[in-house]
Formats: sequence, C-alpha cells, structure tokens
Amino acid sequence: MPDNPFTPITPTELYNGLVDHLSENSTKLSDVIRENKTSGNNYIDLFANKVRLNGKRQASDYAKLFGADFRHFDGAMRCMTGMSAHTWINEYLRLAACDLVEHTNFNFKTIGKILGFSQSSFSQFFRAYQKMQPWEYRSLKRYGRKQHFFS
Repeated sequence: MPDNPFTPITPTELYNGLVDHLSENSTKLSDVIRENKTSGNNYIDLFANKVRLNGKRQASDYAKLFGADFRHFDGAMRCMTGMSAHTWINEYLRLAACDLVEHTNFNFKTIGKILGFSQSSFSQFFRAYQKMQPWEYRSLKRYGRKQHFFS
C-alpha cells in the first residue's frame, strides 16, 4: 500500500481559540469556541464543526451523524488526518480544555459540562492528556509555577 501523499490535518490547524466575550451562562462548546479555521477539506471541516457543536461523543456517534459505517468513517479520518477519529476528537477537546482552564475563571465542573463530559470524567481526561490536574495547569499558566495546596 503506498504512503499517503497528503499532509495530515490535525486539530491544532483547525482550532481557532475562545470567543472574545465569554458569558458565565455558556453551556455549550459552540458558545465558547470560535468557528474553526478552514482546512481546505470539506469532510474534515464538517467533522471539526460537528465536534465544536457536540463536544465529547463517541466516534461512532459522529459516524452516525455522517451516515457512515464506523469502520469506513474511521478509515477516512485516519487517511486524512493521520489519526483515528477518537484520537482526533480527544486532541480537539484537549486544546479547548487547555484554553478554558487557562483563560477563564470557570470552575472545572462547568468546563467539563461545556465540553460534554460527565461530572467526574473531565479531571480524568485532563490528567490523562495533559499529565497534570486542571488546577495545576491553571496555576502553571497563570503564575509560572505549580501551587502546592497540600504542603
């Protein structure tokens, strides 16, 4: 099988950051994240917009939204992005989570709700992908060091 001659389209290339004026009443990811940048690939642009609108969902749920079989959907995503649909979703949400933790005063429960996580799973997700707790990340970005709350 020949190598893919296309450049992979990563979430970093599409993610456009937070909106300028955040409301404390924001409850959806699309309320706090700007429209995505265009990638030049309509399929990826549609997928990124679906992730921006729906937040954390199973990759198979996104395949259903596109009316595609999950295996074909995941294969297309791997071909165009160099990563599985599940990995792409998680990377996009990691970027959004880091922005929300660093640039807002929302509590972590609210951030998790905005991203589509259950109450306890946001901290687990953040720790798994950032290798630190959300409060440690916020402290590091705001004060240049991790605060020690328990020492």
